[in-house]
Amino acid sequence: MNCCTYLLPIRRSAFSEEEAADFRSYFQALRESACEVIVVDGSPDEVFAQYEQAWSEVCRHERVDRRFGYLNDKVNGIHTGVELASCDKIVLADDDIRYAAADIEKMIALLEDYEMVRPQNFLSPLPWWARMESARMLINRATLRTGDYPGTCAFRRSTMLRVGHYDGDVLFDNEEIVRHFAASGATINYAVDFFIQKRPPHYRKWLEQRPRQAYEDFGLRSKTAFFLVLPWLIVASGLVGGFAGVVLVLVLISIFAVALACAGGARGVASDYIPAWLCLYAPLWVFERMVSTYWAVYWHFRHGGYPFGDKLLTKGIGRDWVEGGRAAAKKTAQQPDE
Repeated sequence: MNCCTYLLPIRRSAFSEEEAADFRSYFQALRESACEVIVVDGSPDEVFAQYEQAWSEVCRHERVDRRFGYLNDKVNGIHTGVELASCDKIVLADDDIRYAAADIEKMIALLEDYEMVRPQNFLSPLPWWARMESARMLINRATLRTGDYPGTCAFRRSTMLRVGHYDGDVLFDNEEIVRHFAASGATINYAVDFFIQKRPPHYRKWLEQRPRQAYEDFGLRSKTAFFLVLPWLIVASGLVGGFAGVVLVLVLISIFAVALACAGGARGVASDYIPAWLCLYAPLWVFERMVSTYWAVYWHFRHGGYPFGDKLLTKGIGRDWVEGGRAAAKKTAQQPDE
């Protein structure tokens, strides 16, 4: 097996012994899969020192290089790690992603033929909020040719150095890097049937993410407009048809949401990873996003942006979103799903 670098950008405000032990085991498993593990840590000095003590034997634990000055500090960590990586094949992952040995092996093999690989995620375990998120993944899978937006990708270091930096002043950095590669002409495998486990966040963190994810969509005007109009449609149905009118609209929205999720679940091998019954949670996600969109609007007008770490970010998506999306659409239209 060829070597690869597993790159994890991370930042913590406090040390967790339980998390440190969990990552230590994970890093050891990655090393056994021929991965060089680089953790680029933007935590405060005292927290960094504690994780350094816990992880120094199983990974390369580095500070963020402050030469990079993007508002999204995670992007600064990514560029730091790319410079430090000794392997050309880099697997980039959020802290909630968990690769198995077979996943690493497959990713390395795919990078022989492609400059970037963009897989899919599935959530495990499944508390109730993760069931809603799973339904969202299926809806995206049904409506987007390239599938749902994952929390991980892999790319060649040499390609990253060739295409240069992507927009690091955005909230939706996971997809911005993919769009940048696409806009720059890199060969990308949108691996819609390659599923990587994603652990669900704790409930409090999930709740904090609701308006942020809605804020990320502000650049997607049609999608945002739909969720902004939705409550007024419900109100209008009540004014015209009374309680029965409201019930009818809610039922129609729910049926449409479930149908979309079912279509996503029927695509490829998704049902092997995301149980079909999770489609029933699709209406809950639609109504949650409706509320979260207005929550994000409040943040926009009250604060002028959305907090990410100690920075205020005003953009959800960046400069390569449109061009990169067009390049992706053109490519995927020419090839069937895996």
